[in-house]
Amino acid sequence: MPGTVFADQTQQLAATATFARALLGTVGPVTKERMDASPGKYAVTDQVGFGGIQQQYDDQLRGTAGVDVVIPGLGQQADGSTNPDRVLFKIAPVAGKPVQTSIDVATENAADHALAKETKPAAIIAMRISTGAVLAVANGPGAAGYDLALQAQVPPGSTFKTVTATNVLESGQESTASVVNCPKQLVVDGRTFMNDGGEAFGQVPLLTDYARSCNTAFASLAPKLGPNGLQTTAAQLGIGAKWSVGVDTFTGSVGADGSPVDQAAAAFGQGKTLVSPVALMSAVGAVARGHWIAPTVITNPPVTGNPAPGTPLKASTVTSMKTMMRAVVTSGTATPCNGIAGGPVYGKTGTAEYNNDPHDSHSWFIGYQGDIAFAVFVENGGLSTTAAVPIAKTFLTTLH
Repeated sequence: MPGTVFADQTQQLAATATFARALLGTVGPVTKERMDASPGKYAVTDQVGFGGIQQQYDDQLRGTAGVDVVIPGLGQQADGSTNPDRVLFKIAPVAGKPVQTSIDVATENAADHALAKETKPAAIIAMRISTGAVLAVANGPGAAGYDLALQAQVPPGSTFKTVTATNVLESGQESTASVVNCPKQLVVDGRTFMNDGGEAFGQVPLLTDYARSCNTAFASLAPKLGPNGLQTTAAQLGIGAKWSVGVDTFTGSVGADGSPVDQAAAAFGQGKTLVSPVALMSAVGAVARGHWIAPTVITNPPVTGNPAPGTPLKASTVTSMKTMMRAVVTSGTATPCNGIAGGPVYGKTGTAEYNNDPHDSHSWFIGYQGDIAFAVFVENGGLSTTAAVPIAKTFLTTLH
């Protein structure tokens, strides 16, 4: 086609358009904004990373371009002789170095599949409990660019009852059999706390309060936590501590020394507490393992600066927490995940209100099966039983 120029290019692509998209990022032609931000660094024809690992590790992945300063020769002369180019200066190009991750293809595909039909922003993150290696970081709907799994800053809702329960079990103030009243409502300094749907289970053991997710029972435990007990236990489980999976990570924020109302709200995951799916997944791993270790998704270059393994939980606490997390699935708020392939599922649901409007709530389900810990989050998904739990079931069923 006279006058037409066809340019051959090689494009870096993932396995699918959605495969860990927000984590990996994309590659494309450098933009004017990137060139203006780093004058002299890029050429117009350069390919650069956008978002995720591709952007954060861009310098390592791209390598360094070579430079040749040459005086051109005159080429072929009339007498048949040649005048070669004269090289004045030369720097050889340096190839980029790969970044290796712990993402497992089968686990990531299962997570992407579980989110395929979700229309609201949602995330699934999973890791191997024994090593802390992150196996899947899925975000949706579609090829979502924002990494909710690692960077969301949202209230945890009733999933945070896991932290409260761990605290009172560790201190010996409660056991799974301790009776903790679950009234329809609880008034703290003039603030009324209620259960979803106005439920009231009465004088039941802590195991039932946890399995059926009683807000008033856990709000009543707040005085036993002390002014900073919830923050301390959360940190022991990794929430709010300083660590990173190797890319930008929000580990959570838990307040201390709050008013009685603030402490009561925080005890069942409301108030000022903020988390991300990766933060809650790390806490699940800590409970299942017996101590916390930092999850990581980047394996090479090694992630540096993360803290050492956390203080071990009492063996009795771990046993009790596993008993209660199993009851959530067998007789509580996550029964659709009972009896699925892959072995027993342990977990905790959560419906987290925001905007001070009970109609606006995020949907959570955190838990583990075998050596896999996971967290499922649906932004403004409503009840966990109708949003996060079915997604978790699809994820685990597909995986196995």
